[in-house]
Parts: sequence; structure tokens; C-alpha cells
Amino acid sequence: MTLTNSRSRPDLLGVLGGMGPLATADFLTKLISRTPARVDTEHIPLVVSSEPNIPVRALGLANDDPSSPLAAMLDRRDFLVSAGAQAIAMPCNTAHYWYAELSAGLDIPFIHIVDAVIAELEAAGLSGATIGLMGTRATVEGRLYEDPILERGFGCLVADADLTASHVVPGIALVKENRIPEAKEMMRHAVERLLDNGAEKVVLGCTELPVGLDMNDPWVAERCIDPTAALASACVDWAMAVRQRGG
Repeated sequence: MTLTNSRSRPDLLGVLGGMGPLATADFLTKLISRTPARVDTEHIPLVVSSEPNIPVRALGLANDDPSSPLAAMLDRRDFLVSAGAQAIAMPCNTAHYWYAELSAGLDIPFIHIVDAVIAELEAAGLSGATIGLMGTRATVEGRLYEDPILERGFGCLVADADLTASHVVPGIALVKENRIPEAKEMMRHAVERLLDNGAEKVVLGCTELPVGLDMNDPWVAERCIDPTAALASACVDWAMAVRQRGG
């Protein structure tokens, strides 16, 4: 397949990644594993931007502040659009705080990770359940998950500031340093605390968390919701629907 033909594919997915790089690779693996393909040519065509130099996703910054990540994310979004992407996915939870700005003016879908997670919770028959949430400080403080979860009739038990500071954030940092075994121990403790406090399932609201905990571990898979996998499944659903429509 030539580049020209690939760029014209109606199912070409753009991936706005690099936040962080290992989480982006994890998303790509999960996307590929969930695609109902028998041969290479049946997989979803991708254009991927994995830019690790996007500024840290911190809340409270004006959008025109040089420390804000928005300008860099918009640049990468525009790169994906210019490369022919027909939909965009962003495997970073915290970055969805800027979803309104990133999706503004687009005439292609920008698949939202929180919508994908809530769809998975509902499909699992968990309506009305108390959902635990752990993630970055920005994800928690920005109520990225909490408000939509509550609006859809679930309870929401958020990891408190002490647990986030002592186990969640350090665990995320360990994943970024590729120190996975150490990260798993810290993250599992945080999951156990939320379960002990009444959570029925725990949303791993940072894309480093499923990497650190390892969703192939049956204990983790039974108790946790993986937003990276939920986003991958939503992207596969989009691509299959596009193909069924014939473009």
C-alpha cells in the first residue's frame, strides 16, 4: 500500500501520544490485540505522534502560558490531521482536561477516554456501583472522571490526597523510570485501600497505572478497569463502523 492510499483511508486513526512513551506503546499493543484481524492488511492504519517533550500536564495555567501543554498538544493534533487522520485518540488521561480545546473546530471524531471507560462500566453491568478512582493529582483535582461517573449514576470513591501522594504519584513516576516491579507494589497497595474502603471496581485513571500493575495479572484484571484498553476498544469500534459503512 502506498503512502497516498494510506492517507486516504477512511479508517486511518491518529494517536496523540508520548504522555508518556511507554503508555503510548501500551495503547498500541492493546489496540492491535483487540482488532479482529486475520492478516496484516486487516489491521487499523495508524499515524502516531509520540512526542515526549509536551510540557507536564498541570492544571491552573492559562492556555497561553509557556508552561501550558496546550500549544504543543495542538501542534501534534494538527500534525495528525495533516497526515490524514480520520479520528484521533489520546492515550493520556490528564491531557483530556484540555479536550474541549483540542476537539474544537475538528470535523473528525476525537475519541474521549472517559466516555470509553463509562461505556465499559455500563457494559459490565456495574450501573449504580461504587467506582474507585486513582490517577494523577491533576486528573483527580480536575474531576475528569468523578463528575461524569456521578452524572451516570455510579458512586465514586476517589483516592485521597495522602494515598495519591504516598503511592499513586510515586508509582506513576516509577513507570516513567521503567521500574515496573517497584511500581506494581505501590500501585497494588493503592488499589487494595480503595477496595477496602468500599470500591467495587477501581478505574486506573492514568495510562501509566495499567502498565505498572500489569492487566495480565488475574487479580488486577478482576478488580480494575483499564482506561487504555477501553480507549483501544472504542477506537476499534469506530474503525469497524467506518468499514461497515464503506468509508
